[in-house]
Amino acid sequence: MKRHFIILFLLVWASALQAQDAPVRQIDTVHITNSVVRMKNKGMYDMPESNPVADIGGFSALQLFDEGMGSEIWVSKESQCVVVSRETVKPATGEYCMHAKWDKIAGGCKWIGMGFGWDNWQPKDLSGIIDSACIQLMIRSQTDTLKSLPLALALEDYTGAQCFIGFSPKYLNGKRIMPGGWIPALIPLSDFPFERFQTQPDMIKQFIIQFEADGDVYFDNIKLVRKGR
Repeated sequence: MKRHFIILFLLVWASALQAQDAPVRQIDTVHITNSVVRMKNKGMYDMPESNPVADIGGFSALQLFDEGMGSEIWVSKESQCVVVSRETVKPATGEYCMHAKWDKIAGGCKWIGMGFGWDNWQPKDLSGIIDSACIQLMIRSQTDTLKSLPLALALEDYTGAQCFIGFSPKYLNGKRIMPGGWIPALIPLSDFPFERFQTQPDMIKQFIIQFEADGDVYFDNIKLVRKGR
């Protein structure tokens, strides 16, 4: 029995020596397709990247009206002639839109309108984007199909000078304002006669909508957009 154990031990020891002398076989390389892994060096204290602020030519105060009707927006006090309210009826974006209903003649008003002193009423320098930006108004009719609107539009600077233009069908790009859906009106900043009315585009106070005759429409997502979009 002891002899058998010694022989078994010698056989195991010889096999171990042979295994140590044998060449090592490399594991085949595994190729993974349809998967790309990219590594990026990042410091321990690096801050996460934030979303870039949208701008046009460096001007970033683009939104005139989106959801709220706070202190940056005013409306004529003659409620017998014009009523503007925030509504939840089929907004173009977000949860709210603006409903404007007016009748200047029936209400006997000399002037009615509203203004947007966006960016917390800060002076806005539009001089660098006059040729590259438009004011967009998303519009939807309440009941009628409309080719245009009885409106005048103005930009006012902090000296009180206002440059007015009339709303034109060309701003609808050949489309009509329908009760069923929203369409954009695009008013190029270059259409406003700054020089004629001595309005300073580098210190704009507010955007004004002047209501004429009568109308019943919704507005939404009023903002500056890049020209030609």
